[in-house]
Amino acid sequence: MVRRSPGTTLTEMLVVLAVFSTLMVLILGFYIEGSRVTARQEHSSASYRRVLQVLDRVETLLAFSRVYHVQADQVVFSLLPAASPLALGFPDWGGQARTLAVKREPPALLMREDGTSRVFLELSAEDDVRFGWPSPGVLEVTVSSRPPLRPGQGVPRTVQATRKILLENDEDR
Repeated sequence: MVRRSPGTTLTEMLVVLAVFSTLMVLILGFYIEGSRVTARQEHSSASYRRVLQVLDRVETLLAFSRVYHVQADQVVFSLLPAASPLALGFPDWGGQARTLAVKREPPALLMREDGTSRVFLELSAEDDVRFGWPSPGVLEVTVSSRPPLRPGQGVPRTVQATRKILLENDEDR
């Protein structure tokens, strides 16, 4: 009978290294895919937060307003006399009518009054804002955003949210 010296053979070491390498390749693959999914989810979450921020700002402004006219890209309104703009976080604009309009280049929501415009809220190039008036007393605001993705991150998903704002006035369009 042949006696072996203590230790491992080359064959045993090669088998152990092959199993270890296979496990490392699988673990690294899962890690890389997880990183891609996380990056994609972070872009979607940022878009969703941006959409909600735009909806909140527009709702805060228009919920205490009298709306006179609505088109897809603008709303003509005036603040109700009982609404305090300073309490809402806006400057005291008075009671005259003004227009909240969507500007495409560069993207922003503009506040227009007496022929002058100022930026109410800056938007990103991926954002889109639409207004609607489905029934008297209800203003519908739809905001969508398509996050940009780097090559290899898949197809970007459009994030869209609609908010219906109940208005204090029951006037027709």
